[in-house]
Amino acid sequence: MKINLNRKGNNKMKIQVTIKNVYGNELIYPKCRISKAFADIAKTKTLSIEVLKTIAEMGYQVQVINEKNIEELLQCNLI
Repeated sequence: MKINLNRKGNNKMKIQVTIKNVYGNELIYPKCRISKAFADIAKTKTLSIEVLKTIAEMGYQVQVINEKNIEELLQCNLI
């Protein structure tokens, strides 16, 4: 019995992550339910580049969500 895990059409498989700078290190945090599930499977709070490569090879599109808006950035530069 074969199971086709590839989805066709506009329903592409996507995960969302956010990148945060923590003490000079760029860390990738899960942002959606599916990316959090991958982090749980990896037993980590963040996702490594290697894990993201594997997720992409499985057919998922990785979308980076920016958490800061322009007002926050401008306030940081004015202080």
